[in-house]
Amino acid sequence: MKDAPKPEKKKGYYLPTILLGIIVAAIFLLAIFTYQVPATERALVLTMGKITKEAEPGLHLRLPLPFQQVIRYDIRKRPFDGNIGHLEETTTRDQKQVVIGLNVIYRIKDLKRFKEAAPKLETALGYLGGRMRTAKAAVVGKYDYDQLINTDPELMKIEQMRAEILEMIAPDVMEKYGLEVSDVLFSSIGVPEKTAAAIASRMKQERETEAARKRDEGKTKAEEIRTLANTEKSKMITQAQAKAKALMAEGDAEAASYYAVFTKEPELATFLRKLQAMKKILSSKSTLILSTESAPFDVLNGTSDSFAVEKTSSEKK
Repeated sequence: MKDAPKPEKKKGYYLPTILLGIIVAAIFLLAIFTYQVPATERALVLTMGKITKEAEPGLHLRLPLPFQQVIRYDIRKRPFDGNIGHLEETTTRDQKQVVIGLNVIYRIKDLKRFKEAAPKLETALGYLGGRMRTAKAAVVGKYDYDQLINTDPELMKIEQMRAEILEMIAPDVMEKYGLEVSDVLFSSIGVPEKTAAAIASRMKQERETEAARKRDEGKTKAEEIRTLANTEKSKMITQAQAKAKALMAEGDAEAASYYAVFTKEPELATFLRKLQAMKKILSSKSTLILSTESAPFDVLNGTSDSFAVEKTSSEKK
């Protein structure tokens, strides 16, 4: 029995494998001969152990180890509150104790100097912490307690103290380790526990004195207001009384003119008074059983007619 014929190999059967191998090799070579620096970092390139280049962010070429080594550094600003004497007591110029916490903002700026001076970041931060402690004691010792803790902002010198501490720290740390200190902050300001009670007592006394002064001012002001109100009240009463007397005088004069008319016509006056009295008595709904002979109801009987007749006859004459 004859063997079956073998299938012929197709041309290009190994092409995908070859392409994959080329891609993998390119990636491998790229990883060996290039390096990437992020935007938040800078890098030092060491050629045979010596610094030969400082690389900015981006993609860069390099020789593989052991010819070249790349060391990256984070150059972002970071806070540091000191590793020694952070919250220890400090003496002011007037010999009072305060507890001040410092916080500085720093970043690695001079990579070459930092690499040559500090084997690791902790070494540089240890030196920075010591400088913070020394500068704090020196600067605070130049100012009085009231210039550090006070209810009056104009008497406080905190901003000036911060500037002086920064001036003492920044140049020295930059020169020695390549660290840039951009700001100094007072993270906390307090007093020792032994003096806190005395300060609280003094503040309480000051507040009580101020409260008493305010109360006295209030009483004086209230008395002034009461005096002014009484004066105004007396003035208004006097004016009202004067006006009332004037109105009464006018009323009396006008009434006298009416009385003169009624004196000439007494029957008319009597008749009008009776009508006025009836109007008042019968102003509401009511039922009265009275004799018309009684005044003022006699105007309802013939008496009123006789008055009208007499009046008419007198007018004719």
